[in-house]
Amino acid sequence: MIFFKNSIKKSGNVRMFFCVFTLLTIFLLGVILPKSAKADCGENYRNYFHIKVINNVLSVMKASYVKGEDTNGENTKDSVVLSFLGIDISNPISIVIKEIAYLDKNEIITDVKNSNTFSLNSFNLDDKQVNKTKVTNVVSKLYDSTLKGTLNKAKPRVLIYHSHTSEAYLTSDTDKTKDTESLDQSRSVVAVGDVITENLEKNYGISVIHDKNVNDTGDYKNAYKKSGVTLDKYLKLYEKFDLIIDLHRDSIDNKKTLITKLNGENVARFMFVVTDKNPRYAQQKKLIDSMMSISNRLYPGLIRDESIWVYHWGMGFYNQDRSNNALLIEVGANSNNIQEVKNTGKYLSRIIAEQLNGKK
Repeated sequence: MIFFKNSIKKSGNVRMFFCVFTLLTIFLLGVILPKSAKADCGENYRNYFHIKVINNVLSVMKASYVKGEDTNGENTKDSVVLSFLGIDISNPISIVIKEIAYLDKNEIITDVKNSNTFSLNSFNLDDKQVNKTKVTNVVSKLYDSTLKGTLNKAKPRVLIYHSHTSEAYLTSDTDKTKDTESLDQSRSVVAVGDVITENLEKNYGISVIHDKNVNDTGDYKNAYKKSGVTLDKYLKLYEKFDLIIDLHRDSIDNKKTLITKLNGENVARFMFVVTDKNPRYAQQKKLIDSMMSISNRLYPGLIRDESIWVYHWGMGFYNQDRSNNALLIEVGANSNNIQEVKNTGKYLSRIIAEQLNGKK
């Protein structure tokens, strides 16, 4: 037994030495090796050695290079897990700090100036915008007749379209399908757009164009380019809209954090996605701030805890450079059922009506 314990102790020491040696080797090679010949969109050269090491050692999470804008201009979410773990894949020092506990990270200066990862909740929210309490069930009026205006179909005020048109939801809680994409628009994000369109026109007199063109089949990477062509067509025809929504859903397998209860029914939570390098960002920030304030006042808990995903570039700014009123909204995720997201559509319609027809 004593021999066995001594063996374990020696084995542990060897393992500790090997880990420290390996991490220091990664750090030194990451700093010493020549930088990659490739530059990002800002002509900032990067060293990719440590990224390859991560990919080989941590097979569960591929630390792909996050670009401010790739050949198609799209940010990826591949570095999300590493970012949450405190690892900057563009900085080998952060990897060493994370793995060697006795290093004081407060004494290490890391250069994140050129980091192209997204940030969470980068908006400065006041107390009215942030829901600080967990609500089990909110009882709140869904419709407000004082917000109803005169419908004018000749002058649409809202445009809804879908860059990822085939993003789908479960048909029910018992639906075990793994197919998260579908051309059946009765169970995709298009169905949510239908609910918003119907409610805005019928209950609030707000004319809507709901474009259901499929943009993400065949050449998925160019979905935003395709939807951008559609958006440009409508802007040329109508010049401007009070609100332009590219409606999506997220991809999260556990819907536990994606559900709230309003008036006794399960409702999928929603969030905004923006690009802060977009030249129209400042105006869009004001619009999102206002809609978040309305949502949290009327329906606490309806907006997800993250509230906003902020990317720097996105794929062509996710077309948000076309208008000050262009937004990308994600309603629920693939783990939500279609009824839950349709319920979201009803409450989102009220929020939009408050924004467009309410007293400023």
